[in-house]
Amino acid sequence: MSTVALRQFGVFFDKYYWKTAVMIAQNGLGRMYRNSFFGMLWTVFQPLTMVVVYSTIMPLIMRAPTSDYTLFIIVSIPVWNFFSACIIGSGSSILSNGETLKRCIVSSSVFPIADVLRNTYTFFVSFMTMYVASILFGFGKFSLTMFLIPVYFIPVLVTICSMAVALAFISPYIRDVGEIAAISMTVLFWFTPVVYPVTMLSPKTQFLMQFNPFYVMIHPIQELGHEHILPSFTETWHLLALAALSVAVGFSVFRICRRNYVYYL
Repeated sequence: MSTVALRQFGVFFDKYYWKTAVMIAQNGLGRMYRNSFFGMLWTVFQPLTMVVVYSTIMPLIMRAPTSDYTLFIIVSIPVWNFFSACIIGSGSSILSNGETLKRCIVSSSVFPIADVLRNTYTFFVSFMTMYVASILFGFGKFSLTMFLIPVYFIPVLVTICSMAVALAFISPYIRDVGEIAAISMTVLFWFTPVVYPVTMLSPKTQFLMQFNPFYVMIHPIQELGHEHILPSFTETWHLLALAALSVAVGFSVFRICRRNYVYYL
């Protein structure tokens, strides 16, 4: 890696970079719920509605109902909503801040990172609220494996940040990135075990799931939150490898696209 590349990559380890990202994320949260009657409660209402619908309908059509299916949905839906919000939102994170980038000296990659941090906050608020409520109402039981979810979420966050930065820098050149991402996430929702357990699939299909990055990210969290077991060494290794690969690809796209993107804003 050249000296220039090292300097560009070093920006992501600058504490002021992350302070700026956090500040932008906080401002984004404030604007999002400024004139809302329910405010941050909407971060719980939307996934809760999906949980109620899927936990009512899916057991009626599944061949073999899953034990504690409501808990399974409570674990899965907020995680998928986090994925979807980050990937779809990254298509407009730089485009919507074009005027700011033209007038201010700020690292352009901070905007997709800030959007991911904002979605991370809403994810943990909705996830923990519904998970605690599920335990109190008897839909599930508490397990110490829950405390490992933030640990396994770190490589997930690294992967999503890398994807978001890559898509954000492609979007000035290809304005349809946001729409393509929205359609892709809708399709991938059904091709990823989010509302159905992976055990319902054939062994061959389960093997093919190893090539689905969203399955690699979501399944360890499902095991910790629903099945109360530790992910296997292979699953952990796959998750770490995915994070490393995402950083490499995301940084490569960032280096290539950042040169002239400002002329397309």
